[in-house]
Order: sequence, then structure tokens, then C-alpha cells
Amino acid sequence: MVVSVLRGLCRLLFGVRVTGLQHIPKEDRLLIVANHESFLDGLLLGLFLPKRATFVVHSEVLTRPLFRWFLRLTPYVAVNPTSPLAMKKVLQRLNAGENVVIFPEGRITSTGALMKVYDGPGFVAAKTGVKIVPVRVEGAAQSYFGRLSDARPRKLLPNVSLTVLPATEIRIAPPEHTSLTNKQRRRMAGEAMRNIMQDMLFQTQQSKTLFEALLDSIAKFDSSAPIIEDLHQVEESYHDLLKKSLALGRLACKISQSGEAIGLLLPNMTTTVALVLGMNAFQRIPAMLNYTAGTTGIQNACVAANLRTVITSRQFLETARLQEVVAQLKNLNILYLEDLRAQFGWLDRAWLMGFALHYPRAAMMPVRAEETAVILFTSGSEGKPKGVVHSHKSILANIHQIMAMLDFNPTDKFMTSLPIFHAFGFTGTLLPLLNGIRVMLFPSPLQYKLLPEAIYEKTAPCFSPPIPSWRIMRVLPIPMIFTNCAWWWPVRKN
Repeated sequence: MVVSVLRGLCRLLFGVRVTGLQHIPKEDRLLIVANHESFLDGLLLGLFLPKRATFVVHSEVLTRPLFRWFLRLTPYVAVNPTSPLAMKKVLQRLNAGENVVIFPEGRITSTGALMKVYDGPGFVAAKTGVKIVPVRVEGAAQSYFGRLSDARPRKLLPNVSLTVLPATEIRIAPPEHTSLTNKQRRRMAGEAMRNIMQDMLFQTQQSKTLFEALLDSIAKFDSSAPIIEDLHQVEESYHDLLKKSLALGRLACKISQSGEAIGLLLPNMTTTVALVLGMNAFQRIPAMLNYTAGTTGIQNACVAANLRTVITSRQFLETARLQEVVAQLKNLNILYLEDLRAQFGWLDRAWLMGFALHYPRAAMMPVRAEETAVILFTSGSEGKPKGVVHSHKSILANIHQIMAMLDFNPTDKFMTSLPIFHAFGFTGTLLPLLNGIRVMLFPSPLQYKLLPEAIYEKTAPCFSPPIPSWRIMRVLPIPMIFTNCAWWWPVRKN
């Protein structure tokens, strides 16, 4: 009776949605692992999973009277994750044929990302040979029962989802003709459990488009807080970016057909990012042209992508001294942002302010995640540039994989110096933008004397480095430590 009441209350307050229950094996003796987002996690798993299980809880939880009362509803084992003998009780329960629920992180996340995964749960799974059932808890971290920093906005009653993934196992096979020590087995099992948890976070991401991902970020984070800045040193919020994206997307519709690819010859600027997202919202495909490739390289890229229209900026061409390069392009309709602004009339303004800005999901055109989001080009060092078509799903998959591996959070700041026409530059611009992380767009990676000063001035702890990053180290204004993380480099004061 009490369980039914609590289950109905949680559905009412948090809109709990459970998927993947068909993946839970019928037999018992399962190790159920989940990410730890809040103090609600254990309660939600106990209420909504069909298996009766013993919960492994931190010994500190027993000091809270409210949680002691809830624990009366289910079997539990209190352990200290720092104790070498902590997993002995878990082993005994599994060997007795019971189901066990454990949070391999050992604590509630404070960043929204995966925390340290202890080796103990993986070692238990490998030693007993039990099936592991990963469960993704999503949304609970935004509640006041979570432990996120003040940089992440809280919600009184956030929507919470539980996603059950197919069962898996951990098997430790020693190398041929060698034996493993217990310490080695424990380390290998712990690494296998970390892989399971990271894969769980990646696999449970929903398919969506880049513009829909932007809208989700606006709903999740503070839409009025600064999120993006370029060399003009004007900080713009999610609301500003959305407004600019919708306006530029509307302009793109005036000069192209649905599904048409349009070349963008623009630098790392907020307007460029807004134009890319706006085109995605209205079924237009941005083709990011390499403005350093010269007339021949740009022309060949336009032919490869079957482009008829190229959008650029007079101010950019003048600053980069590219007027002659663009003047020699043939069979292309060259349009300038400065001229397109004049086409945004009062009806467009009424549409933007009265409808699209308030109901962007209704204003956007239907686009599937598998459709083309952007066309990037190879450098052409081995011949003519080749167009590389990226779908919304593939770009977001890259971002989700990175976020599952690396602990980036809204307290960070990104400095993106790689051009947005570069694969890393494109992903490196969208990753912070879609995860509530402030990003500073730097126009050129070749200005290695100015880049460290910009990092120092903006106190950006992460940046996507240019190729000659050794030159940056030589002219750093303060002692810093560079640690290679994938293709981003976190920068910390010594």
C-alpha cells in the first residue's frame, strides 16, 4: 500500500517515465548499476523496477532520519566505499541469489557528469559472474535533492526518466601464458565497469536535431545568462542566440529552397553559429567553406557540394583581404549579410517577436536526426577538397561521447580557436553551447601571440588548440599546465 502511494506520488510530482523494462532478465541474482544524480535515485529505482533488490547505501545515509525511514521499505546494506572490505557484504548477498542495486560512483554527482567509478562493483561483478543491468537516471540532478553547483539552475519538480539497458557481463580473460594478480583483476574489472557506465550515458541520449538540442539547452539552463562571445566582446545569452538564429534562418528561407545546401564563407563569429543553427531549423544545409583554401580550393568545394549560393560578409572579406579571392569565383550567387538584413521586413519582425521566439518548436520545420546537418570539406592536400556530409545524429553522437568521457560542466569556459569549418572547430563550438558552458570564439588559430592573452583575460580553463600549440606555451603570460584531453586542452593556473 505504501509503495503504491509513493509510486503514484512520484509520477504526479516528477512525471517519472520508465523505458526498457523488457531488458531486465527474468532470473534473479542481478547486479543493477545506475548513475547517481540525487537522493531520490534509490527511492525511484526501488519503486519502479519490477525486481525486489537489496540496496547498497553509503553509511552516511543512515545518519539522516528521513532516509532511514524510507530504507525500512526495502532491504539494504550500508557500506563505506573507501573500505577495502566494503564489497564483501555485496558478494555475500549475490552469492545468496539476491538482486543488488549499487551506484558505482559511490556519491551523488556534483557536476552533472559521471563521477569517479570505484573498482569494487566491477570486481564483484567479475568475481561472481552475475549479469549487470545498467539503469540511466536522468533529470533528478536538477531537483533540490541533487548536489549540483549553483552554476546549474534547479527545478522544484523536474521530469525524471529511468532507462534500462540490455544486461551485460564482465569477464576478465588473462593474457595468454600469463596469470593476473588480484590487484590487476580488480583494476581491469573497474575499468570494464567504467566503460559500461560511460556507454550507458551515451546510449541513452535521444536522437534530435542540432536546433532541437539548442532548445533543450535553453529549457535546461538559464536562458538569460551569457553563453557565447566573439572578438567583438559582446556576451550574448541563449535568448539572444535563439532570436538571431530564427531571424537568420528566416532570411535563408528567402534565398533558397528546402533541403538546399548553402555555402558559408564566414569566420568564428556568433553570427556564423546563429546562421548554422537557423538554417538547420528550416531544412537548409550549411556548407562550411575554408576561406584559407584560395579561389581554386573554394571553387572546387562549391562544385563538390553542388552549391549555387554563398553567404559571406563584406566586413570579413575586407578584414581578411579576401575580396580578390571571392571576386574570381564563378557561377555562384554571392550574398552578403549586410545586404540580407535589409530583407528582414516588418512582417518578419512580427513573426519573430510574436510567434517564433515564444514557440520555436512550432516555428521550425520538421527535420529528422538522420538528415544532413552540415557539409564540411577536407583540406584538399591530396587533390580537390572532398565534401563530408554529417547528420544531426552523428554530430550529437560525437558530443555525447565526449561528455561521457570528460568532466566538462557549466563552471568551465571554452576558448575555441579552430575555425568552424574545421571538424574539431565545429564540434568544439557546439559542445559547450549545448551543455550550458560559456564559449569564446577566437577568429584565427594562427594568432598564437594574442591567443594566450585572450585566454588569460577571459580566464577560459579549456580551449581547442591550434596546431602550433607549442608556440603558445612559449608566450604564456602566466605559468599554466596543459593536459591533453582528447582534442581539447584544459588550462589551469599553476
